[in-house]
Amino acid sequence: MASDSSIKTVPSQAEGRGPGRPGGEESRARILEAAGRLIADRGYDGVSIRELAREADVNGASINYHFGGKEGLYHGILVKLVEDTEPLFAPMIEGLRDGVKQADGDRDALARIAAHMIRSLLTGIVSRQSLRWQMPIMLREFHQPSSEFAMLIRDRINPVHDAVAELVAAATGYDRRAPETLLLTANMIAQCMAFGATKGLILARLNWEDYTPEHVRLIVGTMVPRMLAMLGLPEVDPYADEEEA
Repeated sequence: MASDSSIKTVPSQAEGRGPGRPGGEESRARILEAAGRLIADRGYDGVSIRELAREADVNGASINYHFGGKEGLYHGILVKLVEDTEPLFAPMIEGLRDGVKQADGDRDALARIAAHMIRSLLTGIVSRQSLRWQMPIMLREFHQPSSEFAMLIRDRINPVHDAVAELVAAATGYDRRAPETLLLTANMIAQCMAFGATKGLILARLNWEDYTPEHVRLIVGTMVPRMLAMLGLPEVDPYADEEEA
């Protein structure tokens, strides 16, 4: 991963150009997908422009055309990460905010909201194919922030953490901006992310070939009660709303 000083946001040189120009949107999408996979596997500094172009089946000029070079391409990958994870996180954020407000301090209601959130987050993290490359890139940014980290914090991390913090504050009585709230929030989300980040270890330890639906239910059933206890909330069935429907 390049250092913070070496990766700078470079606007796409293709902005404002209409369809039909050389190297269209299909080519751009192919570059982003291929580059995301390679950089997730080997890091920013571990992949050359030539390798990125070969993997995407384009020439190096196409990368310059669409992104202005490797730095602009990395910016595009992070933007794609934010956009691709929006279907997972947007409903969760809206559900948390509306649910906490409607619960109005009712602890059984807060427990149901928390259980649904944890289930949704865990299921999304272990089941979404796109996160196979997006998760490693996000983790690299956490450990070695680049100049793109501010955008990732602003557009993806903060909205999710702020929504979960409202739930944590309602459950614990802390202010939503208190250090204790932010630490508990980070801990809950990190526990869910761990099942994506350490997938290889978990599969090896449990002798699983992959996460099956049965494995996901076991993960959810194991983790939800522990996280509810951490918030001092009563235990509830994380799949109760699914069975009622």
